[in-house]
Amino acid sequence: MRTPTVPDALRHHPFTTSTAREHGVSSSALQGSAWRHVFREVWCHANLPDTRENRLAAVRLVLAEHAFVCGPTAAWLYGIDIQDRRSDLVWVGFPNGRRRRQRSGCFVRELTVLETDLAEVNGVRLTTPVRTVFDCARWLALVEAVVVADALAHAGLITREELAAYSSEHRRIRNVRQVDRVLELIEPASESPMETRVRLLLVRAGLPAPVAQHRVRGADGHFVARLDLAYPDALVAVEYDGSFHWQQRRADDRRREELRALGWTVLVVSAEDYFQAPDALVARVRRALTSARSTYMRV
Repeated sequence: MRTPTVPDALRHHPFTTSTAREHGVSSSALQGSAWRHVFREVWCHANLPDTRENRLAAVRLVLAEHAFVCGPTAAWLYGIDIQDRRSDLVWVGFPNGRRRRQRSGCFVRELTVLETDLAEVNGVRLTTPVRTVFDCARWLALVEAVVVADALAHAGLITREELAAYSSEHRRIRNVRQVDRVLELIEPASESPMETRVRLLLVRAGLPAPVAQHRVRGADGHFVARLDLAYPDALVAVEYDGSFHWQQRRADDRRREELRALGWTVLVVSAEDYFQAPDALVARVRRALTSARSTYMRV
């Protein structure tokens, strides 16, 4: 198979479809393995690191005058990746009264914002972390809104108290009541979007809220494991397996063997479990908790 030609001008920074065409790379060629889709009409070379600087450079290609980045795209610039049906669009905001300029590849909102709601990074204006979470809570489905809130809280960019205070000061903004539900569910200890999604799946199914990042120690006090999600009283652990490297898998296996020796029931779940069989996943956890309760009653 012929190796695709990669112009040097397209190797080192993001570019638009029209720029690619100017360098002899067609739209169909961009579908090949040499390229990575950033969002609609914007691409980069597959080997270009996915850094914040490169994400900012990609946004600058489509951001209009007076506009700022908001919503899921602002979260993306803060290092958070979420799944949304419009994730290939750049979410762009304009202050109230400014002309909203439609542009291919952008999802445009007109927002009531103050200068204190905006920040600037490498020439790109975007909503502050707390305003980003506030808007995502109002616009996104509940689970994905909590994914954003958990991730920015875990990164130390917001606190529950800051979000609550901001929300209380902006009660006249549309859909603000949805922020209250996010505040009930936010968990700063959560370390990944999938941990948040699995936790919310269990809670919304009526199960008790698991403890995030629970530490387990052996009888002599030595550290054994830090669990993604745990029910310590029942000795039930729910571990999300996103590992693709065999060495990491072996380390996880050894850790789980030691946990089971301490009496823990360890349930390992995957993205396939969550997205394709969520009811079965919930049923597994419910059975484990029921079994644990039955064991305690017999004792």
